[in-house]
Amino acid sequence: MAPRVDGLDREMLVLFKRACRQNRLDLAEHLLRALETLDGKPGVQVHARCQSTLTEAYRELVRPD
Repeated sequence: MAPRVDGLDREMLVLFKRACRQNRLDLAEHLLRALETLDGKPGVQVHARCQSTLTEAYRELVRPD
C-alpha cells in the first residue's frame, strides 16, 4: 500500500500564502515547488484536493492586491 499524504498539502498552502503576504517570495517559491512535487510524486496516494491545493496556490500568485 502506498503512503498517504493527509493534510500536508493544506499546511504547506497556509505557509505559502503567509510567505506571499509577508513578501518572502524566496520562501514562497520553495513552498510552491514542494506543492508541485507533492502533486506529481509517483507512488504516493494524494487526495483529489491536493490538485485543488496546487491550483489555489497558483491563484494566490495571480490575484490582484
